Amino acid sequence: MLRLFNYLFYIIIIFFFTNAFALQTNWSNGIESQVRIISPSTHINNQNELYLGLQYKLKKGWKTYWLSPGEGGFPQNIDWSKSKNIQNIEVLWPTPYEFEILGFKSLGYFDEVVFPLKTTIQNIEKETSVVLDVNYLTCKDICIPGNAHLELLIPSGIGQITEHSFIIEKSLSLIPIDNLEISGLKNVSTKASADSDNVSIIITAFSQKAFVDPKFYLDTEFGLPVITPKINYSANYKNLKANFVFEKKLFTKNLFNLDVILKNNNQAYKINTDLNIDEKQ
Repeated sequence: MLRLFNYLFYIIIIFFFTNAFALQTNWSNGIESQVRIISPSTHINNQNELYLGLQYKLKKGWKTYWLSPGEGGFPQNIDWSKSKNIQNIEVLWPTPYEFEILGFKSLGYFDEVVFPLKTTIQNIEKETSVVLDVNYLTCKDICIPGNAHLELLIPSGIGQITEHSFIIEKSLSLIPIDNLEISGLKNVSTKASADSDNVSIIITAFSQKAFVDPKFYLDTEFGLPVITPKINYSANYKNLKANFVFEKKLFTKNLFNLDVILKNNNQAYKINTDLNIDEKQ
């Protein structure tokens, strides 16, 4: 009898902690993909800044896209204008994966991905209504547009940590680091030059440790295709030079902003710079 009581008590405790402390929307309708909002806390907790999560669940074999996905895809678009008591929502993008769909190299995600939403609250003493209209694309053998209307009400006051807190923290750890001082990189520089046909973007990086199969992902306003750069290493593999060559017609102006994601040893770093294309004579 005592064993049965202990078992029932254990079940009640598990039920309580996995159900009472949860705050999320329902999953959106969909076969290939579903989307929902998850919260790390049941309340605002008197904080002006809260990291929510936009969670995607993708059917096996289906992919969705990164901020700069390459050819054949487009990134999600999120409209939060109908939200209340929110000053701003910034979407953070986890480091993507490279894959090929319908003959195109692309960057994005598969299985499940959580995009942290850096949410700034206007008044911590009021409840907050998060309303998102999300449009996105999923692809496998074909591509299917997806959309979701999501509404989450977050009460004011002090609450409890939810079961979603860990997965949101994990997704934040997948955001590229933009502080080179803690990255292990000594220096990263970029330059761009052009001849009559092509534009070359050259990235030079110096690291305290040897590079091991580094990956580069570029984000510009031009929607450049995903290509594999030619990489030259120093003898100790601590210095590298990566050369990307694109068709010149893809660039509509000479001065542009470039985000470089450099992934090495399962850690990703983000370098932002303004580039001016040097025209070769």
